[in-house]
Amino acid sequence: MKLSLEIDRGPDRGQNYGSLFEARTSDGSAVVGAGFQGLFNTYHRADRHVVQLFVRPTSGYRTFAVESLPRPSQLAGTYLFDLDGTLYSSSDGVRSWDNSRQQWQDDSSSAPGRMRLGSGLLTFDGGNAEYGGRPLLPPPDRGEYQRFFYALGHLCFYHTFWAGQDGYRLHTVDDEGFSKLYACPWTPGDGPVDLSRANVLTLPCVGETPFSYGQLGTEVLTCSNIGGVYVFDGRGWRMVVAPEIGTSYQVYSMLNYRDRLLMGHYPSGELLEYAGGSVDPIGGWPPRLEGVAPNAREAQTTVIYGGDLFVGVWPWAELWRYSPDAGSWSFTRRMFTHPEVTDQTTHPYERESGAAGLVANQWGQRVTSLVPLGQSLYVSTSAKSPVEWQPEYTFVGDDRWLEYGVVYRLTTPGSLSAPVRWTGEPTRLEFICGENGMAIVQDGRRLAAGPPLDMTGTVGVSGEDVTWGRGVFGQYGGLTLDGQIETD
Repeated sequence: MKLSLEIDRGPDRGQNYGSLFEARTSDGSAVVGAGFQGLFNTYHRADRHVVQLFVRPTSGYRTFAVESLPRPSQLAGTYLFDLDGTLYSSSDGVRSWDNSRQQWQDDSSSAPGRMRLGSGLLTFDGGNAEYGGRPLLPPPDRGEYQRFFYALGHLCFYHTFWAGQDGYRLHTVDDEGFSKLYACPWTPGDGPVDLSRANVLTLPCVGETPFSYGQLGTEVLTCSNIGGVYVFDGRGWRMVVAPEIGTSYQVYSMLNYRDRLLMGHYPSGELLEYAGGSVDPIGGWPPRLEGVAPNAREAQTTVIYGGDLFVGVWPWAELWRYSPDAGSWSFTRRMFTHPEVTDQTTHPYERESGAAGLVANQWGQRVTSLVPLGQSLYVSTSAKSPVEWQPEYTFVGDDRWLEYGVVYRLTTPGSLSAPVRWTGEPTRLEFICGENGMAIVQDGRRLAAGPPLDMTGTVGVSGEDVTWGRGVFGQYGGLTLDGQIETD
């Protein structure tokens, strides 16, 4: 079967492009779909211009091939991101994965934050933001800028000033410290950002900074490290969850999923949802691995791969998968082989870490990144922080520590992704899947190809079966979409 679409994405203002189509096959055995993912995990935003094609079995049953890549570094942890079809590691400098040579190589740029914006590149490095290599704003007179995010024609970031004092505290006057949240109107070609036009919110607590951002429709969301959730609607900021000093409430991931924004939460280890009003918990999304403690859990990473929802959970590096058709969660695997799970401690190696003079959860186990690329899902692991192993850490000796900082490649049939070229005008996409393989084509040029699929019993889809512009990736975010289907 082949589904062809002509889409006009409009000017690139940092929006998510969402779903292109979904269709159930005539025999009901599978769902075919395609779309662009809206995702931010801890430090990195997924490439908005990568399109995914999937054939998802409605039974919910899938198998995975798993292999490990060479280590990006000798640190006990790494974080991944993708840009223009290349996989990067960012914990010990920036390194890119050379698939033809099967090795990591040092990258020419040290900027860990990168975003394709139209025909140019927006980069973030610490408190600096550049577009096309040109700085967008000078450093502030006091304090520092942190954690940039560009969406809906606005550059968003935090501005924190500690005023020479330590510790979180309520804001009183700016001279005693502040955290401010900015949304600055800016588009490529504007030159430097004009801060006098910014929408600025002074946050309740000094020291607030985010782990993640997200967007839903015409709104941008961020959650601070003290649990403040703030929404920008294009005109101004509003607070939807108030921060509480001393209360753990963090969001490490935000993912567009159908008509809502999913948010990976600590300490529940479950997902929250935002559909335009309040932020609400979703109990049991995902479940908890039997035999581990129920507290201090963290849904650090989320992703859509193969049309299914995946969640990576600290502190036991659990990887869970949700089938939208079966309506059920499956435990995919734990990303470590050691130690045996227990509910007698909250974190792995908690007592041993304390005895070594470390914070008790230092050798807890993270799933730091989930990155779809080509036919596969790349999964990375880490300790609480990516540290160097020392010989006195005997409890993770005998190379056990080498499971921290690994990049795994998981592959399941029926998944293919590729970056779509920016044209600045309407472009034609073709999605082909069947017993001869899968392919993604843009304006007559093949972007990616996958192996044959077992389509036994499947008789394609009809025009009445297709939902255009809606699906698991959320509402289509471009200007126009015109699709048609061809079957053999």
